[in-house]
Amino acid sequence: MEDCPSVTAQHEKTIQYSLIIATLHDDGDLALCLASLVGQVDAPMFEVIVVDQNGDDRLLEVVDQFSGQLLITHERVSFRGASRARNLGGRLARGIWLGFPDDDCRLLPNALSEVSRVARDPQVQVITGQTIDEAGAPNVLRWKQAPTVFCRRTMFGCLTEATLFVRRDLFILTGGFDERFGPGAPYPAAEGIDLMHRMFEHIGSGKACYDPQIKMRHPSKIPPWNRWAVSRFHSYAIGDGALIAKNPKPHILNWGLRALVSALLQVFSFKGWKSAAFAARIVGLFKGFVTYHLASWRK
Repeated sequence: MEDCPSVTAQHEKTIQYSLIIATLHDDGDLALCLASLVGQVDAPMFEVIVVDQNGDDRLLEVVDQFSGQLLITHERVSFRGASRARNLGGRLARGIWLGFPDDDCRLLPNALSEVSRVARDPQVQVITGQTIDEAGAPNVLRWKQAPTVFCRRTMFGCLTEATLFVRRDLFILTGGFDERFGPGAPYPAAEGIDLMHRMFEHIGSGKACYDPQIKMRHPSKIPPWNRWAVSRFHSYAIGDGALIAKNPKPHILNWGLRALVSALLQVFSFKGWKSAAFAARIVGLFKGFVTYHLASWRK
């Protein structure tokens, strides 16, 4: 584990935010992500925890490059799994708030100052923003256009793991991410929705706030529609199906039904690879649902 001693000694007691970056198979994206953190304007004091799952030395040079500019910890692990890595980062964190940017995300220069602005409300326990593409257009989700306080029923257009900030005490109380969900796990998606669903059980009179002024650039990987897109849709849908099986609550069931109907409509639009991807999504939803129940019954 490596960090920056001079910065650590000076600011250890004043860290407000811990940004936990789980990384695997890095091909240069992490350096861009860290550079975006160096470029934060009017940001609160924050630390960066890189949980390195590569099993080799490929990130040593990158971490060393930024160690004089960021309060950075390089935690090398022998396991693989994004949720497990984020949970480890949460235990190591010293900040009041935790964030989980993807290693291929780049935070806009005012992102952390906007998070800090929203966090001034003492009732706020969870903060989310939106992802945008290189042109500045929202991507990944159909994000809500205006700031909002969201609930279980409305959370689906308000969060991904990369844009999620949560008070560390709430994260620990909730038990962190379910390590069966997320990249590298049996159910390779839906870990953020599952975590948020469980955090609402502990949030009490607190608030979960979405603000589109908190922006991160995230590459748009689909389109193009091709064989890889079909595989990705299927993989992510396994996580979604398992989420529905784990949490068969009305808001989750409604979300799952809407996803299923939307996929069916796309299948019958007969648009080549795009229709194939949505067909794979339907198969993945059922596979995740059944697999989760089978695993539960075996226990």
